Amino acid sequence: MAKLIEADTRLDAWMQAADYLLEYGPILNLTLAIESPMTGGSNRAIDKFLADESQFPMHTVAETIFPGVEYRRRGLRGVLDFYPEKVYPAIKKHPSIRWGTYAYRLVRRRTANDKYINPLRQMIEKMQSEITKTGPKRSCYELGVAEGEFDMPLHSPADDGARRMGGPCLSHLSFKLFDGAVHLAAFYRSHDYRYKVPGNLLGLARLQDCVAHEVGRGTGSLVVHSSYAYLNESKARMRKLLHDLRRTEERKETNHAVAH
Repeated sequence: MAKLIEADTRLDAWMQAADYLLEYGPILNLTLAIESPMTGGSNRAIDKFLADESQFPMHTVAETIFPGVEYRRRGLRGVLDFYPEKVYPAIKKHPSIRWGTYAYRLVRRRTANDKYINPLRQMIEKMQSEITKTGPKRSCYELGVAEGEFDMPLHSPADDGARRMGGPCLSHLSFKLFDGAVHLAAFYRSHDYRYKVPGNLLGLARLQDCVAHEVGRGTGSLVVHSSYAYLNESKARMRKLLHDLRRTEERKETNHAVAH
């Protein structure tokens, strides 16, 4: 069983996926292919829905993937150094951060000889070095399960092997240089489309945009593959949210057409 959803924006991709899950229930291998990941998706109605169900807002979820606040304030130094040294020690005390954050794993990883490396820094530097060559390699920027000098494993067998629930669910990131842009593919072993996906997409888009900016290229497509996708709890409340979101988007399109 597999389902591919293609969309221009994060919001449209998530709404189409939610419609599908409401109709067919949990499925295996749901893939979102988003053409313009930095557009659409941040919506007050979604945050209100999340707050009403005692969940974190989209921005908070996004920050667990990429520290966008630190990037805006301090640039790449804020992500690579300030976040793991100053920010993460405070937030890891929260009871919901039992295993850590993806953002921390991106910038601090302990090697087999008990040393720490900064995988995101290494990956960006590798991509920058490739761009300066006449024929840059397109597909050697893996940030996933394999250990190695330029790899960034998000799943740690030693720390996560015994876990069955509660994260981490994002296990692999793969960046590509293609046609003058930085593209990103993300793999989730299990994915909560009710509470997590809107914020996950925002965080991934911010990470992708950061890498693209740092290597001097445009932001390309974002592909998210969920090997298991689900949408639990009240279907009626979710359907109402989707209906309201679509009405809002339609009004925006109408107003834009009138203005032009």
